[in-house]
Amino acid sequence: MAFRALLDLCKRRGFLYQSAEIYGGLRGAYDYGPLGVELKKNILNSWWQRHVYLRDDVVGLDTSILTPHPVLKASGHVDEFTDLLVDCILTKERFRPDKAPTLTLSKDGTKIPVEAPDKATAKAWQQLMEEQIAPGILTTLEGKKVMLHVNAFVQPDEQGRGGRIDFRSKSGENSIPLDYHGYVEPNSNSPFLTASRPFNLMFKTFLDPIDPIDKVIQTTVEHDDKTQTVREAVDQVLKPSTVYLRPETAQGVFINFEQVTRTMNKRPPFGIAQAGKSFRNEIRLEHGIFRTPEFEQLELEYFIPPWESSHWFKYWREQRYRWWLEHACHKENFRQRDHGKNEMAHYATGCTDVEYLYPWGWGEVEGVAHRGNYDLTQHIKNSNAAFEVVEDEVHVTPHADTCLVPTKKPARYVPHVIESSCGLNRAMLAYLCDAFHQVSEGNNKPPRSILRLHPRLAPVKCAILPLTGKPEFMPIAESVAKSLRRRGWFTMVESQKLKIGKRYYRHDEIGTPWCVTVDYQSLEDGTVTVRDRDTANQERMHWRDVQQFIGDKLMEDED
Repeated sequence: MAFRALLDLCKRRGFLYQSAEIYGGLRGAYDYGPLGVELKKNILNSWWQRHVYLRDDVVGLDTSILTPHPVLKASGHVDEFTDLLVDCILTKERFRPDKAPTLTLSKDGTKIPVEAPDKATAKAWQQLMEEQIAPGILTTLEGKKVMLHVNAFVQPDEQGRGGRIDFRSKSGENSIPLDYHGYVEPNSNSPFLTASRPFNLMFKTFLDPIDPIDKVIQTTVEHDDKTQTVREAVDQVLKPSTVYLRPETAQGVFINFEQVTRTMNKRPPFGIAQAGKSFRNEIRLEHGIFRTPEFEQLELEYFIPPWESSHWFKYWREQRYRWWLEHACHKENFRQRDHGKNEMAHYATGCTDVEYLYPWGWGEVEGVAHRGNYDLTQHIKNSNAAFEVVEDEVHVTPHADTCLVPTKKPARYVPHVIESSCGLNRAMLAYLCDAFHQVSEGNNKPPRSILRLHPRLAPVKCAILPLTGKPEFMPIAESVAKSLRRRGWFTMVESQKLKIGKRYYRHDEIGTPWCVTVDYQSLEDGTVTVRDRDTANQERMHWRDVQQFIGDKLMEDED
């Protein structure tokens, strides 16, 4: 219920809109409203400030979204950037098996409840199962549920092998066997699934003045080469013009490694930061902006000598977790989780996720990975790029792994990479969930909502509230607003005729940390009242001091 209330608030107050809503919307696509774009920008600015402006060993980069085929072929994305895909034969739903739940049995363990959206659908599913999917299977209807009667059930091993369900038949003679790999269709608990198959997640397009469909048709019609399939012939014709919407920002950093080191005079250890959009053709879109085909990443690729990689992996693991906790109301809802060996990419030697406890469970918001020298090495092999670092003198620090320090001079090595990859959309959703509070007003009134966002993340830093709509209050109100806007803080002047208390509550709801009230005393001595969102405490000060007051508050817990 609280999550639904948060989503309603986001739409009602201008954080999130359904994209193309007047045309029925687009699945998984969202537009960020006036407050949403400010919140997202403030999260990005906090990240950039911490990892670029406050350091002398990190520089920024902004690379192209359109990525040529050779880049992603070298990185392995063309061949290996896939998720497994499974279809449900009964419901026709498509899903990822690694995100799907395990089978649910009835309390006595003798039936499998398959839940339909309504009774009519349940009856149609029952007929489909008995006549086509598993002919002769014994089923019963219980409202919206189709109960599948089971003789025996065997759990699969950790790799999903050896599992089996033996269904009872109507005749009662022979069981009807079904392989079970450890998961079912998420919405219905249906075990009737296709075999899993790989699905490439990248969006492909073409840079060519000629419509690629024309080439496809022409190649298909003219194909007579028995040594290759029609699909292979089409791929060959389209390959020169094939480009992809980048699935991650990292590859743009790696292919610019030599140019950055040369133009900025950088040597490892140093980092390259990039914020930008990436695109993945996700099989399952879920939980609002948590999983969408278009998303923004905040990525840092930190290049280090191989003998210092363990130290820097630990360092960035700690630094990134600290950043998340600094902006959190409920620190206990954030955690770090180390990947098991079966979860990591083949080239990674370590990976730690930062996770947030969303209303539906723990979800990843960032990954910190030790990628080794895989990426740079792959691009060296495929392009002969000059990514090798040559040093006359090797600087050995106290935390170096001495067995990896080169003994030959000059020393030659391909840098290792520690990657921090944060999803900006997921960060925004996590901090909204973390900040959302509902406060009871008593007297059978509905609870009111407060967004206790960290002040540096809050979309509106300050609201200026003239006590009434009388014009004599406006000069001071405008003067306060002007002084704050000069500092780059989003400031609103609220001159509606609503009572001052209701206007306070309206700004509590969108997370505004401070409200400044201009009243009759302000006309006499120039003082105003500053109200704090979280404590409701009020302080009286001259309007010229408001700017310094808010500036000090914003920097209170900044390192």
